[in-house]
Amino acid sequence: MYLYRMKIAKRNWLFRLGIVVIAALLMELISFIQYSQTRKIMEEEMNIRSRVVLGAMADRIDHVMELTEATMRENLLYLRRSLDQPDSASRALVYLIDDNPHVVGGSLAFIPAYYPSKGRLFEPYATKENGRIVLRQIAGDKHDYTRTDFYIDALSSGKADWSDPYSYTDGQTRNLISYSSPVTDASGRIVAVCSLDMDLSWMGDTLNASQRFPSSFGLLLTKDFRLVAGPLPDKISPALVEQALGLLRSGMEKSADGDIFLRTLSLRRDAYWQIAQVYKSDEVYAHIRQIRSRQVILLLLGLAVLFFMIDRFARSERKLRSASEEQARISGELAVARDIQRKMLPTDFPEGVFGRLEPALEVGGDIYDFYIRDGKLFFCIGDVSGKGVPAAMVMAVTHSLFRMVSRKEESPSHILAALNEQLCNSRESNMFVTCFVGCLDLYTGKLRFANAGHDKPFVLSAGVSLLPAKANLPLGVFPQTAFVEQALELSPGDTLFLYTDGLTEAKNLSRKALGRDRVQACLAAGLSSGANSASQLVQAMAQTVRAFVGEAPQSDDMALLAIRYLPGDLLREQIVLTNIKSEVSRLSDFVKAFFERLSLDRKQASGLRLALEETVVNVINYAYPAGETGDVAVYADSNHREVRFTVVDSGFPFDPTAVLSADTTLDAKNRPIGGLGIYLTRKLVDSVSYCRKNNQNVLTLTKSIS
Repeated sequence: MYLYRMKIAKRNWLFRLGIVVIAALLMELISFIQYSQTRKIMEEEMNIRSRVVLGAMADRIDHVMELTEATMRENLLYLRRSLDQPDSASRALVYLIDDNPHVVGGSLAFIPAYYPSKGRLFEPYATKENGRIVLRQIAGDKHDYTRTDFYIDALSSGKADWSDPYSYTDGQTRNLISYSSPVTDASGRIVAVCSLDMDLSWMGDTLNASQRFPSSFGLLLTKDFRLVAGPLPDKISPALVEQALGLLRSGMEKSADGDIFLRTLSLRRDAYWQIAQVYKSDEVYAHIRQIRSRQVILLLLGLAVLFFMIDRFARSERKLRSASEEQARISGELAVARDIQRKMLPTDFPEGVFGRLEPALEVGGDIYDFYIRDGKLFFCIGDVSGKGVPAAMVMAVTHSLFRMVSRKEESPSHILAALNEQLCNSRESNMFVTCFVGCLDLYTGKLRFANAGHDKPFVLSAGVSLLPAKANLPLGVFPQTAFVEQALELSPGDTLFLYTDGLTEAKNLSRKALGRDRVQACLAAGLSSGANSASQLVQAMAQTVRAFVGEAPQSDDMALLAIRYLPGDLLREQIVLTNIKSEVSRLSDFVKAFFERLSLDRKQASGLRLALEETVVNVINYAYPAGETGDVAVYADSNHREVRFTVVDSGFPFDPTAVLSADTTLDAKNRPIGGLGIYLTRKLVDSVSYCRKNNQNVLTLTKSIS
């Protein structure tokens, strides 16, 4: 015994440890997901920030380059007027350099021998040095500008253009870029090329002026990935800059080890440079990594506390278990009965239908039920006299009978008659049942109903009114009772609200009943406020009852059922044929056109057409006596989720659903004649139902197409 207890204790301890391990895994999974999502958000934020930063840098560079181009455009006329003397041209160049703070120098390269007094080559060059402009002539044997790219390109194209970055040494080495433009004389002949030089050092300062992270930096590159400007070497190592350049040249945005990543933006103007912003991932994600480390520590502490609490709860649970076993034994049977009763009621509510049952005791005698068959909604609501287990047993019998009878019968009055006959045959309990049964055609909105002593339902349309239902006698009182069947056409959006007397007779602490007027007022309020869906009406009514009765105990069972007619996008067609074989071609054309309107795929359409044609051909061949002419009406309905064909004839009464299908396991020689068409039809559709109504055979074929 001691070993057995030790084994149980060990198993319980391992169970508690397993719970902690599972909790740890779940919490770690949550932490990982949170980290991943946070990292993703940070990446998106970095992308946005990079676009903003790169855009601002591009605008700054574009603005400075535009100023230089504007300086050239605005002073070309002045240059042209100063071409008569070399000194005048040189002074015009000085003025041009002084006009733009971003220009550090410039030159005028004249065509050979333009000024004979100056020799073959003449290129005055002006530079800004220590706050003043120095002018000198730089052309000569060591500097033949006629062989340079800027001069050749300007003369050949006749257009202004930017050069690629280059280094220039004049006492000090500087990285420059030049904007060169041809200069024409009064006759329009190109006589010189004017170049304005910009120092690129300010670009690197602009790109790296305010970086968010210590190791972040910006780069400016030509379209062929030559470096124009970048960070100072004392701030960012050249190796890191070279690594970023390698990624750019290879078209990658992230290094193989994920250590650095970058974002780029191309300038939208000549010279089509690229700007790149480079980040180190360990700096970008440092904050969330710190948070994750703290989360891991807190996770371990939380698991320790969780293990302690589980252990304490386990000890307390053993004490509570022994105390609750007696109570569980007493209430167990009633709980099972209540569960069985609730499972008998539908819980899967289609659109437009909602119900609710609240028994006064563990089990009760109220009932509601519904289901859809052949495009029709069959429903009922009932109230068994009395409460508790006996009423629940009668309710279960009534529910089963309704399902069984309505599977083969569409007439609500005939369904009530069959229920009444069965209940009268077993009256040992001396209980009766009030019941309301209805059948709503979901395609036409036609409602057929019959009432057996139940409260009249409400109809919600333009207003709220009682359904003019004749009372009749309750079920189980007298056998052979005739139940009057009535009909009503519902419009789209109309709602039928059914209830048992537990609603109107609900009492508060003052023993005052809720009454039918308050029920009608609640429904009217829902209708006027727009909260008139089936579920909203039922939930609002339940809340009204709770608010009215307050702390008073529930005195009677209460069942609520709301049905709102929502036909949706319906497609309805019909055709009337004569019982001659040539009419089959008309049927085929009719079905084909109907399926085309449904956009039904060929495979489903072929099977449905075969099933319908087989059915109609049987009616044409056998429904009427030989030589007698008769009609065969075919009604086609669809709500784009299912297709329903209804075949109606006035011929001999014949129920094909009662005929056994052909046994296809037998060979043709041993197989009895007949039944093969019925077998084929049942295979091709979801359901086949038959009823005899108004001296007509009504056969319904239904197939889901969703």
